[in-house]
Amino acid sequence: MRLLHIFAALTLLLGSSLAHAATLNFNGGAVSGCSLSQDGLQYTCSSLALGSTDVIVIGSAYGVTVNSSLSMSYNQGLTMSGNAALTVKGNLDIKDINPPNLKVTGGSLTAEGGTFFLGAQEQTITANIFATSIKMGSNNVTVTGKISAKGPVEIASGSVINGPISGTIVNILAASTRIQGDITATTSLTIGSGSQVTGNLKSPTIDLKASGLLVTGDVEASNSLSIASGNGIKGNVDAGEVTLDSSNAYITGNAKVDHITLGWQGRVQQTITCKTYTPSNPCSCVTNNSGWAFNEPMGPKCGPGTQAGPHHFQIEHAGNALTCAPQTVTVTACADAACGARYTNGVNVTVSPGGTATQIGNTGVATASVRQYTVGTATLSLTSVPGTTGALVCKRASDNSSSCDMSFAATGLTVIPVNHVSGTQKAFGISAVQAPPSSTSQACVPLFKNTSKTLNLACSYGNPASGTLPVFVQGTGAFVPLASNSTSACSTAGANVNLAFNDQGVATAVMSYADVGQLNLKATYTGSATTGDAGLSMTGIGNVTVVPAAFSVPVMTSPQRAGAAVAVSMRALNSAGAVTPNFGNENPAETALPTLASLVRPTTSEIAAPDTPAKPAMQGGVVFTNGRVVSSDMNWPEVGTITIAFNLANPNGYLDANLAVPALPKASGVSGEVQFIPHHFITELVKTGAPAGIATPCASPLTCANDGATGRYAYSGQAIGVRVTARALGGMPTKNYDDRVPSVLAPVLLEGLDAATGTISFPPSTPDSSSRLTDGSKAQTTVTGVAPAKFTLGVALPMVAYRFPGKAGVPLKVAPTDVRLRASSTYPGGAVVSSISPLIQNEARMTVLSGQWMVPHGYGSELLPVRLAVQVQYWNGTKWVTNLLDSISAIKKPDVVLANCKKTLDCAKLAVDDRTYTVVQGVLPQTNFLTLLAPGAGKAGSVDVSVGSHPYLASTIGTVVFGVFKSGPVIYLREMY
Repeated sequence: MRLLHIFAALTLLLGSSLAHAATLNFNGGAVSGCSLSQDGLQYTCSSLALGSTDVIVIGSAYGVTVNSSLSMSYNQGLTMSGNAALTVKGNLDIKDINPPNLKVTGGSLTAEGGTFFLGAQEQTITANIFATSIKMGSNNVTVTGKISAKGPVEIASGSVINGPISGTIVNILAASTRIQGDITATTSLTIGSGSQVTGNLKSPTIDLKASGLLVTGDVEASNSLSIASGNGIKGNVDAGEVTLDSSNAYITGNAKVDHITLGWQGRVQQTITCKTYTPSNPCSCVTNNSGWAFNEPMGPKCGPGTQAGPHHFQIEHAGNALTCAPQTVTVTACADAACGARYTNGVNVTVSPGGTATQIGNTGVATASVRQYTVGTATLSLTSVPGTTGALVCKRASDNSSSCDMSFAATGLTVIPVNHVSGTQKAFGISAVQAPPSSTSQACVPLFKNTSKTLNLACSYGNPASGTLPVFVQGTGAFVPLASNSTSACSTAGANVNLAFNDQGVATAVMSYADVGQLNLKATYTGSATTGDAGLSMTGIGNVTVVPAAFSVPVMTSPQRAGAAVAVSMRALNSAGAVTPNFGNENPAETALPTLASLVRPTTSEIAAPDTPAKPAMQGGVVFTNGRVVSSDMNWPEVGTITIAFNLANPNGYLDANLAVPALPKASGVSGEVQFIPHHFITELVKTGAPAGIATPCASPLTCANDGATGRYAYSGQAIGVRVTARALGGMPTKNYDDRVPSVLAPVLLEGLDAATGTISFPPSTPDSSSRLTDGSKAQTTVTGVAPAKFTLGVALPMVAYRFPGKAGVPLKVAPTDVRLRASSTYPGGAVVSSISPLIQNEARMTVLSGQWMVPHGYGSELLPVRLAVQVQYWNGTKWVTNLLDSISAIKKPDVVLANCKKTLDCAKLAVDDRTYTVVQGVLPQTNFLTLLAPGAGKAGSVDVSVGSHPYLASTIGTVVFGVFKSGPVIYLREMY
């Protein structure tokens, strides 16, 4: 009966639990705690309080925004499909959801300002993922969709990713991950062993770990590319410093490099091109350790590289021309289908009809001419050497179409505007001409002479293709907008403008445009009976480029972190100081290129010869939209105080305007002083050098804190070498972080924390005291930080010890404790630089042991020395055990304390053999036992023996008796503990 009651209670409890399970359906209906937009598609929730078995279901085309972090547990569920979208303001953690409960087959997952977590289970989703940082692991995951982070990305080993990946630091953990898609990392990219990537790689620094890794695609690494042994790239490489490790690393395509080192049997199967190529020494950038000589069948081959042709050509033309004069067109050699980049390796073109051969040089653009002597329509065409793979593209200004047809007429207007600065007034000419009456001459003659005519002038936008401001034009009267009013955009209707033509048939007008870009100016004349030329209709089109006057003073907050993207506030301005809203909307977009204007601090007197202050180039850039900087990945990978110059990135001037008018100014601006501080610290255990100052590697039976290898240990109070490095984002040391430059330093605190969570400070503690860091001396002086004087070129190497609470010299029964060492600084204003990282192990980890010398008891004749098998032990949590890993600890004669002599023994006259006693696997070897010299005849009694002045190992006390012989079944003292 009792069992029946228990069963009934359990059934009731289970039923109650099931009753509380709920499904939150976001499919157009009401959801408690969430509001719904007017269109019924977007939910907004302050938070989602989920029960332990609740399920979120988001229908296709519905969006859910949660204004807080969201973390889901094992028995909860998430279902999404189609275009469903889940956005949280903070962290989005779905890593613990039981895989059958995770049914995401479409949509997007976004963690704004936080981290996206996936993969504590072997989970599979189809969705695009966006976050500040992304962490997928510890288990392998399968993701179909785009993975994009503003910060770091980590992908667990064995994962399958079908889609592109982007972030600042992208780390694909070993091993055997499969990726179908491009990978872009703005700082660094690391791919673990055994992985297979089908797609292009792009990052300043790329590290392909050994071995069995294959990349099928092109690789671009502006700083460095490391290809470990057995790895391959099936594609072309464009990189700075390239290393193919020994052995059998390979590149199947071409390699364009600053320098390349070929390890044993390393191969570039096609051509190596040194970026500083010289025909007399084409392999000057190659260090060949492959075992094959240059130009052997398997050896490196160097040359200028294979010259590819342009993807296609683009002709920009007015659409109208005269039979009596050549018509200019603009020809662009496009490197890609969108013409977002130009082909700059040189090409010869001939444009028809009637064109002449034209050379397009390293700018990728040139003007050519076409001509037809008869009235009619001609279709523009082009031939080139080298040829193209894409079809010809035309842009006709007369109707903003893609037609290649051009109309040739016997009469017409010629519009000749001049490139100029935005916001200024610039004169330009309009000519009315006609074919000569005589067939013997082919030059145009004036049609209007010494007369005034009213023409319709209209403007349109060429590049950018749209705008918001009109062109103003002045003829014989006041300025008028070529638009419906003075604040609206250009219109096809334009405005009527009276112009005075001189005896050469040329009228002068003045234009003013407060924005920037390439404009088309169209002039139309229609005759009438009143003017005596009824039936006459003429059109002419000219284009003009209007450039910015300057950039505003760039504004950035200070301090900034080395290597991290710097937010920039800056505008493109006209001559009146107003924003030019079309800057940045061009195709390809114009921008400003940041450069290091000056290194204010450190100075050459602070970091003097033979060292010099580090002043690397600015990296990254800024993106303009509507005349303002809207995004930036600009960074500086050092510390110090600098000013930054921003110069128009296009060397030919804005939209190549300076090719036609070389004297045009190129916009620029210089920032005020900006301080850069380290992005983070990293603490590491020093692993080379004198053994006494190095934490000892772990092995069975001792298990140590995870440091990425087998782990290391040190005794409580033992001084060990620690390396503290100030680094930029991406891991490069900041060499200006130096004690000679006080302006870049802030006090560096050093703290010990529990290794597992990094949240418990200085474990363990007692009611009386807590653990602490010390200098490892006999005095065990407390250490709280790293002195500035310790830092040289970004690195400090202090000796520190982790000390358990308790009295010096007294054995402490404290179990092995895993700790990590954290470095941090707080700058004026509150900016904190720390070694904390949620994704990368930036903090030294080790296990701290409570150790002691175990001195055994002994006995023997007063006429002979007594030898003691001293051991080093540690407390394993339940008992003292011999440390079999210790073959370093040692004592010398002055360390041995002889006390409490009894009977006829005199402690002052007793002596220890003067040598160094070093343990081997935790015990003094038989050939080197601790030896007490014989006191001599008549000197009998006992003495207490201990190790009394060791800086980090306490000691037991052993009693040695002289003058007593062991005979028969006599038990004197227990001889071993």
